[in-house]
This record gives sequence, C-alpha cells and structure tokens, in this order.
Amino acid sequence: MNYKKLFVILMIPIAVNLFIGCCDCMESIFFDYTNCSISVENLDNSGPELLVSSANSISKEAFGLRVGIKTKQDLCQKYSDPLFMNSAHAFRCDCLPPEVYHPLDSIASVKIITLLNFDSSHFSNDDVSEYFSILNSTEFVPMGDYINTQPYEYYDLEDSNLSLDLLLMTPPTENSEHQFEVQVELTDGRVLRETSELVDLL
Repeated sequence: MNYKKLFVILMIPIAVNLFIGCCDCMESIFFDYTNCSISVENLDNSGPELLVSSANSISKEAFGLRVGIKTKQDLCQKYSDPLFMNSAHAFRCDCLPPEVYHPLDSIASVKIITLLNFDSSHFSNDDVSEYFSILNSTEFVPMGDYINTQPYEYYDLEDSNLSLDLLLMTPPTENSEHQFEVQVELTDGRVLRETSELVDLL
C-alpha cells in the first residue's frame, strides 16, 4: 500500500469527527408569519436625503411613496428535526439560528393606482405602477424584480417588516393635486390597500 492511500484512509475518521463536531447544532424553532397590513407615506427626494414628508406640496420631480408592509407572527411553532435536515443545509457546518421564520403567504405584486387624472393616458383609478421604481440602496429597480429577490425566511421577525421606497420616475402632466392607492397582492389571494395623503405635485 502506498503512502498516499494510507494517508487518505487515516484522514477519513478525522474528517468525519470534524464534520460531526462542527455540525453539532442546537435545535432551531420554526415559526410562521403572515403579512397583515401596509402603511403609505409621501416622500420628498429634493434634498440631500430622502425624507418622509407631510408637506402640502412636493416637487413632482422628487416625489415618492414609502410603503411599509407589517407582518404578524402566527401562533404555531415547530421544532427542527435533525433526522430530516433541510437539503439546503445538509452538507453545511454552519448552524441555523435559534429561531427561523417562514411566511404563510408572500407578496405577489405591488400596484399603484392614481386616484386623480395623471396624464393624457392615465386617468382616475388607472394603474401607474410602471411610472415608479424601487430605490434599492443607490440604484433604481423595477418593483417586480425587487419583490422576486426577497428572501422567504428570516431569522428575526423584525426583518420581515419590509419598507419599500417607490420613487416617481415619470412626473404627472395633468392637475396639480395627486393621491395614490397602493395595493399589495398576496399569494393567498388577499389584497392589502392603503391610500396616500393628498399632495400638490408642483
């Protein structure tokens, strides 16, 4: 037997012990949560920082909406079973956190409906979602693309409360007063609705 084969044979028990040792994790508790309500605030992006605004007028070149999506923990909980380890973690040595939160529903779409005439092709109760993009750090992302990349599980329930900054990329050409209804459609068929404050877009 050559030395290389002998070395491999001797290393197998050591590797197994290392794997077992580093994967000796504490039992995780899995909770369910659901999306339950939304809030909508007007944004002003005319200054050095993006700010929530209660002003009666905002520049139409710097207007946006902040949509907060609030979650609620469901009462049921279940413990992890080491015999049925999640395949995503089956060959990893890092342990799951003590608590893991899974959604009972998720966001299917976000729509923005104008409640007043917006331009020559979008009138009261028309969908103007295409005119808004989500500000993600320093780049603008289409709403659908952003929502599709959100994680489905969280390790802290507070992290499941989303805050979306939707900035108006195409200003209105009709009227000065504007108001919007945000509709968040969930995968369980529910639609969460909230209306923004009336504002002059100048």
